[in-house]
Amino acid sequence: MNPTILTREETHVIGFTFTANVTEDLGKKLSATTTQALRARKSEIHNQVGEGEYLVQIYHDKDDLDAAVDPFTTLIGVEVSSLADIPEGMISHTIPAGTFAKVTHKGPETNLGETYGFLYGSWLCESEYDYAGFDFEYWDERYKPEQEDNEIDIYVPLFK
Repeated sequence: MNPTILTREETHVIGFTFTANVTEDLGKKLSATTTQALRARKSEIHNQVGEGEYLVQIYHDKDDLDAAVDPFTTLIGVEVSSLADIPEGMISHTIPAGTFAKVTHKGPETNLGETYGFLYGSWLCESEYDYAGFDFEYWDERYKPEQEDNEIDIYVPLFK
């Protein structure tokens, strides 16, 4: 599994946000309430671009951050062409343009930690890049969380 290095344009997202850590909170908050709320209210979001969903994870500036136990900010939303009309109770976020490492996780979502471990463990440490403090997943028609044919695109922003 080798990441593709690519340049992305700025992406605007509207959706819901919460704070979590991987071990205790992320799965519960994401599946039980936030994802369902987004899907139930998607029709209220104007200027949608495509059918996919973005899961943006913003890590707090901490030297020894451990996402398994340290809380971080999560946003689940959809891409929009304009942030002019944000439905009540939702927030907006702009993913900045830049250079990203993209890898596609294949297999059940319960194995996603292995893909993140590869990206942040061996690959990033051995690359010429530094990490920019957040990452995001893109879920489209290939997203089938606990099925073997599940695919999730993961993007990690990079700088030199």
